[in-house]
Amino acid sequence: TELPYKFESGTPNTVGIAGLGAGLKFIAREGMEKILAHEQSLTVRLLDGLSQISGVTVYRAKDRVNQAPIVSFTTDRSGPGEAGAILDQAFDIKVRAGLHCAPVAHRTMGTFPQGTIRLSPGYFNTAAEIDFTLQSIGKIARMGSLEEQYSGSSKK
Repeated sequence: TELPYKFESGTPNTVGIAGLGAGLKFIAREGMEKILAHEQSLTVRLLDGLSQISGVTVYRAKDRVNQAPIVSFTTDRSGPGEAGAILDQAFDIKVRAGLHCAPVAHRTMGTFPQGTIRLSPGYFNTAAEIDFTLQSIGKIARMGSLEEQYSGSSKK
């Protein structure tokens, strides 16, 4: 009958609370500057690499200072859903493909209705993983869509 307990609807999320605590301790131990610097270096590596792959269009901040460690791109020869599935199944690279719950943003970027493929490099990723991802995207950009491959009309 007393606050805040009278508004508690069930068992507190103790696992979530413990995870949040462990995460905060990790951040305090590593330091935000170190985490941010690593994520920024991976993001720059990813953006530079994607910009060199023929048939890939990158959607990014106008300047690197405002670039979050989230990178969206499309390929000329495969839709985002198809390319995302190939990255997942053939290369074990996890991405998010589509409109990312932001159809208005995609209308603004000109990527509606298919959306983009989104990568989010994080603190636990390595430069080698970014390089592997770039090689994999390069293969997808060169191979064309599955429909083209099966119909024999690929633009290779």
